[in-house]
Amino acid sequence: MTTDKLDSGLCALIDIIYRRQTLSHDPLAVMPEWFDALRRLLPFSSGVFMPIDPVDGAFRQGYTHDCDQQGMRDYLEHYQTLDPYVIWQPALTNPNTVVRLSDVTDIARTVRGEFGDFMTRIPYFHALAVVPQLNGVPLGAFSVHRQRRQRDFNPCEMALFQWFVGHAATSMEHRSLQRHHAQKRHRGVLIVSREGQIQALNPEAQRILESLPDNEAQILPGRSDSSLIWRCGGEVFVVRTQRVDPTRIFGLGDASQVEPSAALDRLAKRLRVAESEQRSQFAVTFEKLDVHDDVRSEVFGLHLSPQQKRVAILLLKRYEPRQIAEILALSPHTVREYVKDICHRAGVNGCEQLITKLSNGNGANP
Repeated sequence: MTTDKLDSGLCALIDIIYRRQTLSHDPLAVMPEWFDALRRLLPFSSGVFMPIDPVDGAFRQGYTHDCDQQGMRDYLEHYQTLDPYVIWQPALTNPNTVVRLSDVTDIARTVRGEFGDFMTRIPYFHALAVVPQLNGVPLGAFSVHRQRRQRDFNPCEMALFQWFVGHAATSMEHRSLQRHHAQKRHRGVLIVSREGQIQALNPEAQRILESLPDNEAQILPGRSDSSLIWRCGGEVFVVRTQRVDPTRIFGLGDASQVEPSAALDRLAKRLRVAESEQRSQFAVTFEKLDVHDDVRSEVFGLHLSPQQKRVAILLLKRYEPRQIAEILALSPHTVREYVKDICHRAGVNGCEQLITKLSNGNGANP
């Protein structure tokens, strides 16, 4: 390939990777176009991207390019522990660095072993892999393959693949931040009077109220409460109240004023204003809490169990142990034991020292 053609191809690939996409799209939806564009510069027979679960560190079903999805499911269930990349973890211990399979193992010998059955199914003989990290957390594994009759990847192709994965990871992080920002804009907001009448609300708040049971009114946080935790079906929300200017509603999303109605009265009966509430009207915000997906690089690397990581994340979010117990449906005693173990692993005494250490980025490295 000539230099001009390579430069033109790199520019086209960059344009495709960073092309704006609809935020609601599945992150894996961009992969077909990315791998197709990469193949114009780097010939390969098949490729995969497998996300890494940041809670338990395991591979998850991801995107396969010109290889069988069922084969990848079999890989995750049966062959993963036999993979030289997994056994020696060269890509995980050298993040953001391309690793060639032939530099890790004797491929001819590997093909004759049990893992060779999987290599024959895909099929592939040569491979490159990169595990990009974002803020200390592994994003997933990118890999491309060639069949036995094809030559192995050379150093220039290895550098090109590493360059591709670096830009792909940056683009995925940007898209993730955009989605997170859009989701925060969609928090539930409603305006309530001291008498318990709903004066304004947005669609998300209406959805949450409609999911509440009719037979038991939920108590809203009073002025002395920083927040309350509500469970609505399978969802968990942090509920807060704040003062509202009686004449104007600013900074409260798309909450719009509503006319009194029987349906609105029915929703209002599912709420109960705290007896200590003195404000004539106030805003109620609902922030969905999904600690299973919220992963912080500060706690990745302390060798915590999945549940301990969730507890640590909530501590970093400044939730008290009693609230954490309510959010995770654990006993307060269990949460206290988790906190003790987390502090021990981090080498600190008490929650405040733990939060200070992790917030300053001094936690253990992965």
